[in-house]
Amino acid sequence: MGDEIFSVYLTPADYSKLAYAKLDLPASPWKLLDALDKVRLPEGDSLYLEITDYRDFEVLRSSLVCSATNLLELNDLAERLSRLNEVQRIAFEGLVRVDFQKQESITLKRLRDLTESVDCCHVVESVVSDGQLGRFYAENGFVPEVEGMSDAAFELLDFEKVGKTARMGECGVYVPSGISGLGGYVVQHSDLKSAPEITLNQPVEPAYTIHLRLTAHHDNLPFAGTDVVDLKLPAEDNALEMAVRCLGYVDWGAVECTCLDCKVPQLAEHITNAVPFETIERLGDVLAQMSAAALPAYKALMTATHCQNIVDALDLAEQVDEYILSPSIASPEDVAAEELAFILPEKAAKMIRPHINLHTYGQALLASRNNIQTEYGLLERRDGQSIQTIGQQKQEPQLGGMELG
Repeated sequence: MGDEIFSVYLTPADYSKLAYAKLDLPASPWKLLDALDKVRLPEGDSLYLEITDYRDFEVLRSSLVCSATNLLELNDLAERLSRLNEVQRIAFEGLVRVDFQKQESITLKRLRDLTESVDCCHVVESVVSDGQLGRFYAENGFVPEVEGMSDAAFELLDFEKVGKTARMGECGVYVPSGISGLGGYVVQHSDLKSAPEITLNQPVEPAYTIHLRLTAHHDNLPFAGTDVVDLKLPAEDNALEMAVRCLGYVDWGAVECTCLDCKVPQLAEHITNAVPFETIERLGDVLAQMSAAALPAYKALMTATHCQNIVDALDLAEQVDEYILSPSIASPEDVAAEELAFILPEKAAKMIRPHINLHTYGQALLASRNNIQTEYGLLERRDGQSIQTIGQQKQEPQLGGMELG
């Protein structure tokens, strides 16, 4: 994925639960799926999406607030924007400003089309006023009437009028200097292009469980191969051999791994540069065998136990069946409401709820039951015991008593 373009807040549209996710876009396929696991969208409900940070593209705020309802389409827009260089960003903002002059808001599809069309524009960098444009045009042969004019006479020209006439005649716009860079003048020179349609409403599970970018150290090696190779796990032996060959027949010990995406996104930072490579490979296989039903429970367990490395992650994968995840419980308030519904008649529970601090009551219930509230739902052990962090699990038992001589 490229640079972060937007930050978004996701939650069920009916607000009946406090389930939500925060996500930076563009996001990888597994990160998108992970966000939906956190939101736990009820069947038949729709997704509420709010952009909380526009970063360099504040110009889009008035448009996207009305049209950003498709997460995949918005993610595609963010991915396209992240690939633009500085001049292309100026061209994109110029095209947006031209559209704003024609209409109050722009659809998400139209914005994606504009990212596809940045090469359909001329951009004059650092020119942000009619006076600057007029001088640029006059100095660079775009105004035939000034050819042969003396320097003294040239400086007497009304460059602002020259620039205004040119801008209005070719429907150009200025992009002010700011976060995007020095700004510039943008004018369209050819027909705009169309971006491919986004036909899906939900992200699709990738075939891989771990997506790696491999680099190798070629010090003292007779052959230096490709600088970077992408590898997706699980991988067949021939794919692994091809990766090593492309890197210059290096040993796996000389390979640095950067995790670009993972079926369990919180593991990505721990996979990066983890050694030995065989451990990463084994994790990829284990995640491939994990069922869709077990995956949210495993991610909840990772969070609850504060797992910080892939060796511990492999151990937890073998323990996931010892835990129960209740996705419908999104907060201590849900725990309290469920308990009241269980111990009281429906009418009495409804009557007493406004007079109880549900959050505090729910927290007390969680503590008494050894349950932990996670981003994915309520997690508990099947045997009712408390859920220990990795650090607690590794503590050696302290033996008391007297030493006998």
